[in-house]
Amino acid sequence: MPEIIAYAEDLLPAWAALHDACFNTQHNVWRPGARVLKRRVVMAPGFDAQHLLFARHDGELVGFAHGGPGDTGAQLYAVGVHPAARRSGIGRELVAALARQLGPLRPDCRGMNPFWGNARGPETSFFGMVEGIGALVDDSAAQGFLAATGFARGPDALNLRVTPDSLDLEPGRDARKRAEMLGLELGLMRGRCPVIGQDPGILRPLTGQGWFTSVAMHAGKVAGYAVAFATPELGPGRFGIFALEVDPEHRRKGIGSALMMQLLLEMQGGPFTACEVTTVPMESPGAMELYERLGFRQCARFALWA
Repeated sequence: MPEIIAYAEDLLPAWAALHDACFNTQHNVWRPGARVLKRRVVMAPGFDAQHLLFARHDGELVGFAHGGPGDTGAQLYAVGVHPAARRSGIGRELVAALARQLGPLRPDCRGMNPFWGNARGPETSFFGMVEGIGALVDDSAAQGFLAATGFARGPDALNLRVTPDSLDLEPGRDARKRAEMLGLELGLMRGRCPVIGQDPGILRPLTGQGWFTSVAMHAGKVAGYAVAFATPELGPGRFGIFALEVDPEHRRKGIGSALMMQLLLEMQGGPFTACEVTTVPMESPGAMELYERLGFRQCARFALWA
């Protein structure tokens, strides 16, 4: 087996090359490079070099795994093995080495994990979700590895995309008219996110660049919001939907469609080529229906593992 070593600064260039080799065929992955990996991973609060492990063979990095402690147990943030070195037990050995340091691991999407990403939007290199690691449903090797590592498969998640050719704003326009008739006020803010049921002055900051939020107000309180972000790393005019939430008291009134229309219109104010969103139909059938009404179509399917 290769030598297992901990992170050191001089490994950054080789790690960047390994990261690209591991994930360059995955959906929405871009090449972060050494500078970005350092800024977003190594310089992140709580980073511990001892929990970022590499497998080295004949002087070359062939795999890596990253983990750390968490509120509910040790977490596996990321794992990757060079395609030429797969099916040789390297991934399992790296995860086992982390488990010896930290204890039993569970997948967590707060870090740059192997098959999908995480839920911090533009703070990471690609999209993600909080439900668990997602492996493409036709990637038998990835799913075999996750099963052998002791993780359990959950529901499927869909990545949906809307483009100028598929976009249908008419449902959103109708929803906006209904929202106004119900006494709802619609607005837009940048870099911040409100809190459902609270005064609009109570805001949560969104770290990073390119965030914008559409907000629906009723009787001076936040009835719903939707958050999007630009993803120029994936190409010009590319966006992602980060969150959509409507107060249970105000659901089934078209507020979600009105909020999404606000975001899509804002995207169209500049170069707009595509917007993507991740949803789990089993858990959010209403969201799936909403996105499809606006013209979103499936572009990738993932099996969630947790």
